[in-house]
Amino acid sequence: MTTGQPAADSSGTRRTTVPSGLTPVEHPAIIIRERGAFCVAEFEERGWACPSCSNRGGSVVRDEQGYEVFAPCGCTQTRRRMELFNQARIGVRYINATLESYEPKTADQVSAQRQALDFTKMYPGVNGGLVFWGAVGTGKTHLAVGIFRELTLRKGVGCRFVDYGNLLQDLKRSFGSRDGDSPVMLPLVHVELLVIDELGKGRNTEWEETVLDDLISRRYNAGRTTLCTTNYDASKSGHDGGQSSLNPAYQARGGFSAASGSIPHLEDRVGVRIFSRLCEMCEFVHVSGADFRKTGQGISRIR
Repeated sequence: MTTGQPAADSSGTRRTTVPSGLTPVEHPAIIIRERGAFCVAEFEERGWACPSCSNRGGSVVRDEQGYEVFAPCGCTQTRRRMELFNQARIGVRYINATLESYEPKTADQVSAQRQALDFTKMYPGVNGGLVFWGAVGTGKTHLAVGIFRELTLRKGVGCRFVDYGNLLQDLKRSFGSRDGDSPVMLPLVHVELLVIDELGKGRNTEWEETVLDDLISRRYNAGRTTLCTTNYDASKSGHDGGQSSLNPAYQARGGFSAASGSIPHLEDRVGVRIFSRLCEMCEFVHVSGADFRKTGQGISRIR
């Protein structure tokens, strides 16, 4: 198993662009390492100490009026980006999952990779999220992880990445707690960008539909960006007759692929109301192809 992959580039010492008021700090490259069952973002140089603040996050300085104030160090921005990535607890299966390492095998996969790259470059100047849909084993989660990795580590975007099945389990476990489901649900409602992996997975109960409706509706009303992957058919044929592209840059990509006819429809899994809202919130991207787990043809190029 690969134990270290560059998070952004492999150029050794780097200088991160930081907001006004923070001092840029030279730091080692960030790489993705394996820790137990999960991927973690760390400085390539283990135990690195910031030469500016000695890992204290800043220092006390005198302002123009002569008052002592705490001045945050630029390294806090980089550490925050790593923290955003690590909170997602991405499985080690995706340690090599970047948008560049994705190896498309079909025209749909080529288009999906291009749209994922465009999304990260355009963000936050996008008008909605993305839903990657198609049969299992076509690299949908790889693309979602690649987007998440780019936005957290390169752009410092506040993101959350959740597996839909695990989310349902966490919510069920929270019922007996004093605070109910708020500690689980509220961070997902308020985060700038949410990635939901394997949307529609579960027993499709009324409770599950209610939970998802609450989450999607609150993000819809707040105008927040949501990305999803699903193994279910999310084509528009026979539902609303098609949809114009949310983002002009995607317009020339041929829109939505025809339904495969071999997998259940996402609308039947999440309900008409949720599916309708997703149609307005997201660009739907068909990722067709054979299951790489069965063919033995990997979807990820190990770098």
